[in-house]
This record gives sequence, C-alpha cells and structure tokens, in this order.
Amino acid sequence: WNSEMRGSAVAGFRLAMRAGPLCEEPMRGVLVVLEGVEIALTAGGGGNRKSESKLSPVKPLGGGVAMAAVRSGIRCALLTRPARLVEALLRLTLHSSLAGLGPLYAVLSRRRGRVLEDTMVEGTDLIRITAVIPQAESFHLAPELLEKSSGEVTAPELVFSHWQVLDEDPFWIPTTDEEREDFGEILTCGDSSTGLDNNALKYIRAVRGRKG
Repeated sequence: WNSEMRGSAVAGFRLAMRAGPLCEEPMRGVLVVLEGVEIALTAGGGGNRKSESKLSPVKPLGGGVAMAAVRSGIRCALLTRPARLVEALLRLTLHSSLAGLGPLYAVLSRRRGRVLEDTMVEGTDLIRITAVIPQAESFHLAPELLEKSSGEVTAPELVFSHWQVLDEDPFWIPTTDEEREDFGEILTCGDSSTGLDNNALKYIRAVRGRKG
C-alpha cells in the first residue's frame, strides 16, 4: 500500500463525497473505514523459476483504477444503509399584525416551517416573528404571505441558519396490512389520496428531474 495507492484512495473518497447516490449532491458528516484491500494477482511469465514465482496484478494498478474502485465501493456501502437527505434551513424574520397571524402560521405550517419566537414590538401593534423554514420550501414565500394575509405581514428577511437531517426514508414502502390499509399498496410522492406525503422522495425526484 504505497503512497500512490493511498493518494488514489483519498481521491476516490473525495469523489464519492462530492456526489452522493441519491441526488448526486455533496455529502456531509460521513466517515469511511477501509477495512481491507483485495488485489487479484497472477504469476509472471518467463523461463526461469524466479520469474515463475513472481506475482503481479491482473490489471495495472494505476491511480484511476484504484480511485474508481474506492468510489464505487463507498457508493455501494452507502446504499446498504438507511439513506437520509440533509437539507438547508433558512432563518426568517418578519413583522405581522394580529390579523395576519392566522394566515402566517398556516403558510409556514404548510411549508414545514417552525416558529422560534414571537414578541410584541414595543409601542406598536406589530408582532416580530422569528422562524426557520427549509430552503426547498422557501421559493415564492413572500408573495404568498402578502396574498394570504392581505398585506398584514411584511416581506421576510431570509438568511442561512443551519443544516439538518430530513428524517424521512425516501424509499419506504408499506409492508404490513395496517400500513397498506392506511397508505395503499404503492408509495406515491405527495399523493393526497393516500394520506402520505414523502418529502424526501419528492425532493429527490425534483433534483433528478432538474439534472436530467
């Protein structure tokens, strides 16, 4: 295991982390333990006994071969474990009147948002709202808030907050009789008729569709 092979293994790891198997997007917080390496060897040719006992790899162990093997091995290993997406959450700050609170909470709830704090602004009848919302659900948020609240909510200020694991199995399918009765035989993405809305699968399909 020389320095060239070690460098190829590191390069293969970086390639695997640069594009994960679900969306071909960068992966975060992954530790890979390389437990062993198997190399197919063949006896070298020649007329004397010395050359006959010499072993050499079946294929040249160039940097590209080792790098591709490590990348492929990591991707296969990842797919043997439960897969989860990591999504970016945005922190939003806005002001609302009492009349706009109902529509505001309804919009945030539908977009999987979560209110962190709501305080009255001293000397006014406005309430300062601080919340977090997934970045994937933040598109066209301001126009919808203004429309639903009839202008009672100000346009939100959005800044990056943190990364968070979306704890939904994108490949879950109903298996028990009770699950089939509740969700149907086939998992569908965002199908309101089944009562099931798998956000992870919805995001994966959207990314794959966008990337062709």
